[in-house]
Amino acid sequence: MKAAAKAKQRLTLLVARHAESCHNDANRIQGHCDSDLTPRGKRQAELLARRIAELEITRLYSSDLGRTMATSRFISERIEEPIIGMRNLREIGLGTWEGLTPQEVNERFKNGYNTWRKAPSKMRIPGAEPILKFHSRVRRAFEEIVKKERIGTVLVMTHGGVIASLLTHWMKADFDTILLNLRIENTSVTAFECAGGRTTIHAINDVSHLKDEKTHELQKFAQRS
Repeated sequence: MKAAAKAKQRLTLLVARHAESCHNDANRIQGHCDSDLTPRGKRQAELLARRIAELEITRLYSSDLGRTMATSRFISERIEEPIIGMRNLREIGLGTWEGLTPQEVNERFKNGYNTWRKAPSKMRIPGAEPILKFHSRVRRAFEEIVKKERIGTVLVMTHGGVIASLLTHWMKADFDTILLNLRIENTSVTAFECAGGRTTIHAINDVSHLKDEKTHELQKFAQRS
């Protein structure tokens, strides 16, 4: 009986990236700065909300930045759950690069974006959040959620860099390798199961709800290479 009860003590974390923002569409670096969702982003958020509504979500957490909160509102309205905003779920702060395109960064910061693409963790961006501080607050945020929730299915709305940091921690992987080689698309879902002190990854970058929207995402990604 005890073993059976323990087996039910599982927490599923559905960690989603926000919908497409205007800065995403213009290929501008965001970090802590913000922009509205595009019309396409609103469609993505609605498609994700429809999918999430089919599940039994016990709690909805979100980064407190505008683009994540805007995406979360689509879901909150469908599942009738309040949004719990968390500052520690924010994207990494990117200082003076925020709002710029990669080309503008290269022009203003001595080929800085191309240098960043070789080893993001080693790049010192003026005014940016230190990478170790970023990883630490991401871990704290999820440790707090796991400790508080324990069981059920929780949706966490956050950012691509946060998901990369989380995967790095739970896979014991290299952050730069994950960040540069794993695509985390807008409204994609990465699923984790936490049970018995272990974290199991069930899905990464699941965008099955987007259908035709995926083609656009791949086109935008090609422009960054």
